[in-house]
Amino acid sequence: MTTAAGVVPATGLLAASLWLPTPVWSRALLAAVALLFGGAMAARVFILSRRASSRLESLVLGIHDNEFGLRARAEAGAFGRTLAALNLLSEELAGMRQAGIESDALLGKLLSAVELAIVVFDPRGRLVGVNRAGETLLGANADALYGRTAETLGVADWLSTGKPLHAAKSLPGGEGPWEVRVARFRRAGREHRLLTVTDLSAALREEERRAWRGLIRVLGHETSNSLGPIQSTADALRRRLVNASLDGELAGALGGGLDLIERRARALAGFIHRYAELARLPAPSPEPVALGDLVPRVAALEDRVPVKIESREAVTVDADPGQLEQALINLIKNAADASLVTHGGVTIVWRREKDHAVIEVCDEGQGLPVTENLFVPFFTTKPGGSGIGLVLARQIAEAHGGALSLTNRDDAPGVIARLRLHAKATGAA
Repeated sequence: MTTAAGVVPATGLLAASLWLPTPVWSRALLAAVALLFGGAMAARVFILSRRASSRLESLVLGIHDNEFGLRARAEAGAFGRTLAALNLLSEELAGMRQAGIESDALLGKLLSAVELAIVVFDPRGRLVGVNRAGETLLGANADALYGRTAETLGVADWLSTGKPLHAAKSLPGGEGPWEVRVARFRRAGREHRLLTVTDLSAALREEERRAWRGLIRVLGHETSNSLGPIQSTADALRRRLVNASLDGELAGALGGGLDLIERRARALAGFIHRYAELARLPAPSPEPVALGDLVPRVAALEDRVPVKIESREAVTVDADPGQLEQALINLIKNAADASLVTHGGVTIVWRREKDHAVIEVCDEGQGLPVTENLFVPFFTTKPGGSGIGLVLARQIAEAHGGALSLTNRDDAPGVIARLRLHAKATGAA
């Protein structure tokens, strides 16, 4: 309409200048006015067109750049209908984007709650996503992991697997064995790989514990059936020996032999009883336990070597106080036994690592010559040891959803026993 309103008067003036019976100078003036008027209107039309084009361009570029908050004012005509369509498109895309953000947030929370380690790599093999279990597996938080390559993280060989893989690999989160699966998916038009890693060690150890429990129950039953009669027979023979008229040397030899039989039978019965108690370890009854109260109390029970506590951090764990105390008693006793050999001491520290509490019992002994059999029942490196202390401590840790590991120290001779448990949130009752 604006264009027509300008073109019609200008055309009329120009026609009048050409056909009206007026002097030449009058017709020239009308023609000049018509041309000036038409040029002005053409300039106005050009300016308005530029402005409309700029508005349209800004709106389209905003949509392209995901700036969905831009809106054009309503106008009449075909151009107005175009702007209204772009406004509607922008609103729909904004809704889709918000839904995607909410879905990503929900998916992130779900993945964070999963105990399975999940790591996402982009087409170049760079880490672009990880959940909490994945952070634990790789030994760093997400901010430190983003952008690192699979090669630097030590899992490049896993990304190429096409079927479930069982592998043993030393990673910050453990030694494995691991079950590894790789899934491929597309995001923003590019192929990504999702790596899921399951720690099979806990499941394998549970199977191992069930086997040992069965063995211990059989041994306990059989030895109880045998040791009872042996002890009672030895006691009866000793009483008869007192009333027998035997040579003094022979009586002494027989009496010593009967004492040995009874003593060893009693020791064997106690040995089996301790393992039977391990097999009957009840499920924990968790309650809030402040490490600042529990650890010093347990450390005070060890008086053979100096025990130093270097932590004062307020950390609370959900644990069965009796079982946690027993696990720490065993770890501190082992550390003290190792430090006695070198006339060293024991140091205990604890700290919070995200949603976990880590308790470290460090000795100043000679270190571990081998580590493969440390948690095997009946295995011990100490004279007179039962091979039950570490097994029981790890069983308690895993019953609480935690873990126990032993490694040689890097800063000095000795061993670090590292107990890892779930910590309560700061300020939680």
